[in-house]
Amino acid sequence: MWYGLEAILEAMILLGTSIAVGRYLGLAKLGYFSYINFFVTIVTRTSGTGLSTATRKYMSEFIALDRMGTARAVYNLAHRYQLIASVSISSAGLVGILLFGDPAYRLMSSILIISIVPGLMSWVPAQANQAFEDVSKNTLSAFGYMGVYGAVIGLTIYFKWGLVGIASASLLGRTAEVFMRTIPLNAKLRKLPLDALDSTIVLRIRRFCIQAVGIQLLMSVVWDRSEMVFLRAFSSLEQMGAYSISFTFVNNLATIPRIFGSANGITLMVEASRDAKRVAGLVQNACRYLLLIVLPVNLGAAAIAYPAIRLAYGTRYLVAVPVLMIAAVLGIPRAFQSIPEVLIRTDDRQNRLLLWYFVSGIVNIALDWFLIRRYAAIGAAWGNGIAQTFGIVAIWLQAQQFFNYSLPKKSLIRLTLASVPMAALAYYMGHATSGFLGLAATILSAAVVYYLLVKLFHGLEPSDRERLMPVGNRLPGGARRIFLALLEFVTPEPA
Repeated sequence: MWYGLEAILEAMILLGTSIAVGRYLGLAKLGYFSYINFFVTIVTRTSGTGLSTATRKYMSEFIALDRMGTARAVYNLAHRYQLIASVSISSAGLVGILLFGDPAYRLMSSILIISIVPGLMSWVPAQANQAFEDVSKNTLSAFGYMGVYGAVIGLTIYFKWGLVGIASASLLGRTAEVFMRTIPLNAKLRKLPLDALDSTIVLRIRRFCIQAVGIQLLMSVVWDRSEMVFLRAFSSLEQMGAYSISFTFVNNLATIPRIFGSANGITLMVEASRDAKRVAGLVQNACRYLLLIVLPVNLGAAAIAYPAIRLAYGTRYLVAVPVLMIAAVLGIPRAFQSIPEVLIRTDDRQNRLLLWYFVSGIVNIALDWFLIRRYAAIGAAWGNGIAQTFGIVAIWLQAQQFFNYSLPKKSLIRLTLASVPMAALAYYMGHATSGFLGLAATILSAAVVYYLLVKLFHGLEPSDRERLMPVGNRLPGGARRIFLALLEFVTPEPA
């Protein structure tokens, strides 16, 4: 619930600000900013992933073994290394900007480089909170980030501060987030004992970090906007802008699937360490709920891409419509990425991830080379989507070698049968209506049709009624009654 609240609010604010920034900057400036920010994002994620993932993995392991002093020592080690890495990387980046950066964009680039420090330093405490299975602290600090970020973006557009103001929004937002996230966690850790780390544990952590950094570098090729490099070389700033807003839009579509995937991953990593026999049931349930959400959301988004882009960004952004349609459909498999990743990392077999992400990276680069040169942003969407699907299938099969689980095939078929007619209806209504009311009516009608088709095709299991009832019980009175009535109608009667 906490993670979902954070993710939904973040998606709403980031989507809203991206639309406002897109309208403010235009396709060309948006394309250039996205190109610069792409490299900052890669550096931040690559540098932050290794230590933060190790923090979560080893803290979860020692918490499950009730070795709280060792868990605290793991955090202290990771936090110290992260500080050294963030300051070093940011300093090197500033030197590079001063020596080789474009003078016209030097200030904006420097601000983005400095934002790497608070951005990196928030990763380790966030993963420590997940190891404690308490993401409420992450949510509250994320509220601080989103509030500051949104406010600075609004001021930038109002006072016309340009790219410097947009870069400053990231720096100030991340700074607020890291303070709000670190201070409560440190207070909690000070109440725990502190053990000395055995040298073998330190070596395991270092090896894990090196592998995680390598994996993230490869993931940046397949799952981040690496296509921006090819678009910059073979296409125009306008095509870069079109791909950027499509990528952002699809990434926001993944908010709710990401909630289930990440929340399930938190439990899955702990439970896989305690009792591997529970993995199959957790994965089956998680996949069914992911399918329930990601199929209608992504297919529906592809269906209404034209009216949505026209309404949100204006007619000058209609070039992004086919890019968004392709990216939305091919983005469906990504909802299932976290499950095999968590299981492989839990089993300390990151070398398998490293191998298959390397292969996926080669596939992605090859597709980008051939497709972007001819089809620009549309080719980028095809290349990225195909490579992602290949990578996820590969790591899914790898994880099955160590854990006994499978995709619920019946649910996949039934929920696909419910989603495709819904998307067809949305496509027809989206092109037959116009304006905000027309788009709202299209989305509402598609949602109602999908709900009825899920009932018709038995997309949910009888056990889902009992499993989902606690969600409804957390809602206020009127909303709770409506939720429980809808749940009772759509789920089959227990045998």
